[in-house]
Amino acid sequence: MPHALRQQETVLRARTAACRLAVGRFAFVAVVGFGTVAHAQEVDAIAPATTVAPVVNILTQTAVKLGALTCAARVQQVTTRLGVTAQTRASLRRPSNPPDTNSFSIAMTVPVDGVLGLAVADFYPSSQACKADYALTVNLPDRCATVRANGFAGLRSENALDETITALSDQTNMRVFLVSSGAGCTVIKTETFD
Repeated sequence: MPHALRQQETVLRARTAACRLAVGRFAFVAVVGFGTVAHAQEVDAIAPATTVAPVVNILTQTAVKLGALTCAARVQQVTTRLGVTAQTRASLRRPSNPPDTNSFSIAMTVPVDGVLGLAVADFYPSSQACKADYALTVNLPDRCATVRANGFAGLRSENALDETITALSDQTNMRVFLVSSGAGCTVIKTETFD
């Protein structure tokens, strides 16, 4: 384990409490205190602002404890992008042995516009790096046309899979599916990290 990661893990053990219960091949994570806020303090007008390095979140810590070292940075990237908070609840599927060469997944709650969504992220270690993808699903009360205009106006329309399902994408590896569901809209956002 790189020295910097070992230092962060030591610091985090002192800051964060987590309870892990292993059942079969699954590790269920009860999350207590995600507090990962980085803040800057201005000393005076001449001195530059200083920042505290962001803390490694509990999901990344758990992946490291399970032996998924190759994917530690990717877990941090994906879970932070999805919006890990103190209220996040998660379930991590334990990787098979040897854990650093086998895939694993994390299911986690994600707050989106006052509604609770579900994200499932999969991680695939390799000799070169760690690939990952996620799918975030949330049911919003607004119509899909409103959701698109307010949240995804910059995405191009890929195609309509059905009159009630629209696929959107951008220049990266992100895709969004808007599914009309009565008066509301189910949003499924996917992204791949190579």
